[in-house]
Amino acid sequence: MSDNLTYVKASCHCGANAFQIPFLTSKLPQGTDLCHCNACRHITGELAVHCAVLEGEPLSADSGVGDHKPADLSNLTKYSASENITRYFCSTCSAYLFYEVKGTDPHWSVSTGALERTEGIVKVGLHAFLADTLDGGLAHHYRQLNGVEIPRYEFDETGKTLPLGWKAEKEAKKDERLHAYCHCRSLDFYITRPTELSALPYAPYPDAICPVIQTRLATIRNRKDEKWWLSPSMRADESGNLVSMETGERVVPGAHTKYLAGHCVCPNCRLGSGFEVQSWSFVSRANVFEKGATEPLELMHEPDRPACLKQYLSSPGKYREFCGTCGATCFWWHVGRPDVIDVSVGLIDERDDGVRAEDWLRWYKKRVAFIEKAKLSREVARGLVEGMAAYQDPEEKD
Repeated sequence: MSDNLTYVKASCHCGANAFQIPFLTSKLPQGTDLCHCNACRHITGELAVHCAVLEGEPLSADSGVGDHKPADLSNLTKYSASENITRYFCSTCSAYLFYEVKGTDPHWSVSTGALERTEGIVKVGLHAFLADTLDGGLAHHYRQLNGVEIPRYEFDETGKTLPLGWKAEKEAKKDERLHAYCHCRSLDFYITRPTELSALPYAPYPDAICPVIQTRLATIRNRKDEKWWLSPSMRADESGNLVSMETGERVVPGAHTKYLAGHCVCPNCRLGSGFEVQSWSFVSRANVFEKGATEPLELMHEPDRPACLKQYLSSPGKYREFCGTCGATCFWWHVGRPDVIDVSVGLIDERDDGVRAEDWLRWYKKRVAFIEKAKLSREVARGLVEGMAAYQDPEEKD
């Protein structure tokens, strides 16, 4: 018996939600847009959002051919940014799962990172709404899929395309604060320029720099106490002075110093967000402030935490922080480095310095974190690796 449908399982990281997703077989694989619009970025915390269109509605996990049972969505939180779209994310782990579109073309979509498999089901067909990014955003890092250039559209695919390296003519607003916010504005914060305080914490190396799968634990522990989250990288010498890791010369963090940023494709980030690429900036907590606050952001001690944040223990000692109202992934941190936190780059106010914030962030080119674990869509990970290798930041161009 056949109903002309292909079924794929979908789930979130915590396991509270599991579904059967029906796709019309004759329309597979779908080539859907990677959306860079302001709403998608600030609602999810991601640099771009990728979805696949369902045939009908989500089904229960035990549904199948000829036996369709409606999905139980009671473990999901609804968020509506407009009259025509309702988004659903896991109330426990924050994974974005579904998009219910109403109006002239009613349909449901599912986040591709939540799917058990994507091969033969869905692929990135185009970059959309790049105009919102002011600098091209992730499209500058993720350029090709299986050797084929991914079209870059100003808005949707009915409009004009944009060249690689495009930036808006409108000058980004320059400030000594880099602002960021989730879509509902429950979390509104800013990052300040690095100072000597930024170099005080100790932090082991992340997988983005030292692959866990092939690096000795002694190396990962960062015995030289390199301040790897700052660029140029530095350490304290025997006298306590900060010196460049490259030249050994004295350095003072300031306006010329950037924070490291990179992309991750690990299963925890994928299932915790619902998307295949999670982009993080590594920032000293001493430089992160809620709007109107005089003390740095506090994540560890409950009374002082931002009221809007929900915390999810993704693995022992590792915490994912997300907005309980709109579901945006906001921060990640662990007990081994509580004072150097991961900030979800999709929250950055594009008006300050574009989405990639290249005046503030140095994007790490040598590695995509946990590339060895990117089992869902290897071609996506491969395209990102190739794009990062070809990418030139502004300092290299100079």
